[in-house]
Amino acid sequence: MNTPHRADRDPVESAPSSSRPSSELYSEPSSDPSSNPSPAPSSGKKVGALVLAAGFSRRFGASKLLAKLPDKPQVSLLEQTLTSLSAALPSIVVVYRPELRDQFLAIGERVQTKSPDTALSFSEFDDAAAGMGASLAHCANSMTDWAAALVCLADMPYIRPSTYSLLAKTVTSDTIVAPYFNTARGHPIAFGSTYFDELRALSGDEGARSLLNKHRAKTLSLAVDDNGILIDIDTKEDLNRRL
Repeated sequence: MNTPHRADRDPVESAPSSSRPSSELYSEPSSDPSSNPSPAPSSGKKVGALVLAAGFSRRFGASKLLAKLPDKPQVSLLEQTLTSLSAALPSIVVVYRPELRDQFLAIGERVQTKSPDTALSFSEFDDAAAGMGASLAHCANSMTDWAAALVCLADMPYIRPSTYSLLAKTVTSDTIVAPYFNTARGHPIAFGSTYFDELRALSGDEGARSLLNKHRAKTLSLAVDDNGILIDIDTKEDLNRRL
């Protein structure tokens, strides 16, 4: 097993244990981590995912989200991420750049075929160069009747559906939930609807980290048995990292 790659960039930078928010640490219930939970959280509240897929993959040297996974040569990085999300959540919005429209929509069709009960939509953003905060704000404008949203990075294909489901079940309308594997904070971060206006107001390269810093008292730390929350794909070498 290779050492997990820390997903320590925006929208929420990973934090060492010393900077963990002062809140109760939840533990993941014992369950089969490979199981696919229902797309609807058991509480009945609607929790969706905002998927940031408008990056430029500069370190990868090509569109990394279209790269195939070593152990699944027919499945792209983006398809795997969306497949896992659609197994856990009822609504997903993906923000992307116009030049990737055809490829991303084709991926979306394949995912939708596998998970027809999940509402999967794509939001085109032609100003992705303005920064991840701007992309997140654009994507956040698509939220309507959600009680909470998971802010997800599209290049993290190894997160288990059960982790997404647990985050959705834990977050409330007025809390923020950050997952931890051991002492390392990872992604995605779940934001209750109380913070939606602040997500929509982000700009430039300022990611959602500023919200965690501002609302520490309302931020919960959620312990998960899933090191996929720390593994993102930035380079071609990262594709060969194994869980």
